[in-house]
Amino acid sequence: MNDAGGIIGHGRQPVQLVEEAKTAGKQFIQDHYDTEFICTDYEIVDPSVQSTIYLNGYVTGHEKEKITVVYSYHTHQVRTVIGPDWFIESETDKQ
Repeated sequence: MNDAGGIIGHGRQPVQLVEEAKTAGKQFIQDHYDTEFICTDYEIVDPSVQSTIYLNGYVTGHEKEKITVVYSYHTHQVRTVIGPDWFIESETDKQ
């Protein structure tokens, strides 16, 4: 877990950014995969490299399968989801 210390992302504290990312990530997984995402840890990428938070976790019923939600704290959107093929291919709302 990385809290990235200091202020990043337009004056927001890292804890605020992570909470925003978790909320967006959970909603994205619910909307696109019709299941619940449980975040177990995260990594905040240094803003000089990329304004990204990686949320690592799993979906309900598949606790041993790692799912990563990639969130941009610059655009406030989920960029992508990384996980096993069976999960990625189960997307119900491909926009």
